[in-house]
Formats: sequence, C-alpha cells, structure tokens
Amino acid sequence: MRVSLASAVFLVLIAGPLIAGGRPERPPVDPPVVAPTPADQTGTAVQRDTLGRRDRDPVAMDDQTAELLFAIGMLPFENRIPSEDFTLAALGGTERSLSESSGKLVVLNFWATWCPPCREEMPSMQALYDAIGTEEFEILAVNVLESRQVAQEFIDEMGFTYPVLLDRDGRVMLRYGVRAYPTSYLIDADGYVIGVRPGFHDWGTDAMKEGIRALIAHGRPSVSSQ
Repeated sequence: MRVSLASAVFLVLIAGPLIAGGRPERPPVDPPVVAPTPADQTGTAVQRDTLGRRDRDPVAMDDQTAELLFAIGMLPFENRIPSEDFTLAALGGTERSLSESSGKLVVLNFWATWCPPCREEMPSMQALYDAIGTEEFEILAVNVLESRQVAQEFIDEMGFTYPVLLDRDGRVMLRYGVRAYPTSYLIDADGYVIGVRPGFHDWGTDAMKEGIRALIAHGRPSVSSQ
C-alpha cells in the first residue's frame, strides 16, 4: 500500500520503538512521488530554494541495505525513492544543491536552534562527520524557518564544520514531509532516499560509524554489482 510522504513520517513515529528491537513484522512504507511545485511559483529574497524530482522511478530495496539501515536505527522504505533535488543558501554566503553530493552517502538532517533534541544530537553528527570524512560521505544540516544570523551564531558557538543550509520559508522541509524536529533521511550515492529517522539519534557511536562505512562499501559499484 502506498501512502503519502507525510503519512510515512507519521507511521515511522509510531514504528520508531520497533527499530531498537529489530525489524518489524510488516514491511516498511513506501512514499509515492510528491506533487510537483506549481510552474508559476516564483522565488523571492526569502524563498531562494529550487526543487525538482529526478526523472527516475523507485527501485526495489535490497535486503542487505535494509538490514544495514535497521542496524543503525534507520527505518528503510520498501523502495529506494528518487530524492528531491534542491538548492539553498548556505552559511558562508554560498549556495548548495543536494545533487552536488551525488556519488556520496548523505545524511539529510532537518533541525532548528530552538529544538532541544536537535541541539543534543548535533555534536554526535560532528563526531560522525570527523570519523568518516567527505570523500564518500556528506552531512547536510538544513536549518528550518530561522534567519541566517540565528543559525550562524549557534553554529559558531558550537564549532560545527559540516555544511549548514537555510530553508528559511520551510519549502524543502514540506517537500520532504518533515513534521517533527529533528528528522534525518539517508540518501544513497545514486541519489535515492533509502531510510528515515524521526527524532533524536546518536550518530557518534562506534556501531553507527561501522554501519555508515558498511553502507558506503555496499553502495560502491564494485561491491553492489557482485
């Protein structure tokens, strides 16, 4: 049964406790394609992001990827879903597109400075970022509905070095069906969304680092084609 992406996130909020105890008996949900943004919707000084679905169909999720996702506390979708590409302003005065990280395993994290679980998990994201490096891995931390100054002051205070993007009108958040902070998606090297984790997650454990490395290795062409 196909459900909306927003409904999928609601379901994983309920299914979350099952993650720690092992794979649930029923298969994970599979969100369908989100309706496209109206063609006449124009950008403004605040609304600077652009979005577009890659012209591909969902791909069946292989069992090994699903098991690796469960092992690190992520809930996999039934199929790999083509990600929504976007371009957002980034801290540092530049812009950044999701598609620039093509070829890498990406943690796409939605957060806000006022969110206690976000503030609690972000140091562990830095620990993971430092341990894995950026050759085949990336973290994109999307700050939602806050000004550049507010986000910049928080990041400077905490000393985080992974890329921080500014979704100032919340349009990217809505397109990804985010209904709670923090919410994190995993996007594979081919640009498919493979898993979701609503709520706080400890990204800095040894098990998490090993799991991320295993997902990266599994996603390499020389490995996955065998």
